[in-house]
Amino acid sequence: MREWTIELPGLPSSVDELVALRDRLATTPEGGVAILVAALLVWGKDPKLGVQCLTVAIEQAQLADGPDGVKGKQPSRIVLQNLKDRLAGKPHIVHSLVQGTSPQTGYALPPPPWRLSGREQPGDARGDKMKTFIRSTGADTPRPVHVVKNDKGLWKANNWSSIEVGVRAPAPPPDDI
Repeated sequence: MREWTIELPGLPSSVDELVALRDRLATTPEGGVAILVAALLVWGKDPKLGVQCLTVAIEQAQLADGPDGVKGKQPSRIVLQNLKDRLAGKPHIVHSLVQGTSPQTGYALPPPPWRLSGREQPGDARGDKMKTFIRSTGADTPRPVHVVKNDKGLWKANNWSSIEVGVRAPAPPPDDI
């Protein structure tokens, strides 16, 4: 089993920033996972920009024709519906993937850079496909993310449904006196 840690410098403010970060980090499976997390963090703050970022973070098979992404492509209707159903109004789920967050702090993000960590299991690599696991501070076990290597040698997310499921509820804010 190989453990991994990777850092995100912060929240990209444009799709061009995410593409530059992707081109630097997504040369490894964990880098592809990190770019997915960055895109999901953006989506949680700005869904319109998040759709563009997800377009360049996920595998081409998960895309469809559409005007809201990049170069005439965007995440498929089912990907977008899953995001709305599972993550809308629940930023703590994606925040839990950043180490240093916790239910007790409402999964507040620490100052960047943000550290992500996980592991790969022996035998989970199949050429240009890999299943890796990312740790969540709100779950007892790491969550699987499937990534594939594209024709440019970049790893992109193919299946990440397990990181969209719930985590321990964030602690309620303290009552004001």
